[in-house]
Amino acid sequence: MKNNYFIFGFIATLILACNVQAEPVRNCMVDGTLKKSRDSDKVYVAFHSAKPAEDGASCKIRRNEKLQFKAPTDSGITDAEPGAKVRYHYKEDADGSTSWELKDVSST
Repeated sequence: MKNNYFIFGFIATLILACNVQAEPVRNCMVDGTLKKSRDSDKVYVAFHSAKPAEDGASCKIRRNEKLQFKAPTDSGITDAEPGAKVRYHYKEDADGSTSWELKDVSST
């Protein structure tokens, strides 16, 4: 009988551990300004603020930390004018994987 309780406790621990890892390490709404490179037609975003995406979410980003991602060509920012304000939903999981979702592009 003791073995059954041990196995149940072990399974419950594994389920709990999996649920903890599924929570994002960072869950932020990140605001920035669209810029254009001087020497090419590439556009980039200069981020200037980050706030938690929801109550209780962690959103610790160091001021000098570099966050990078390559947006798809149909992302919605390629046709926007330099100086446009953008907002992204940024998530980083415990395994280091990240996701970026464009939420808003507003012209100046």
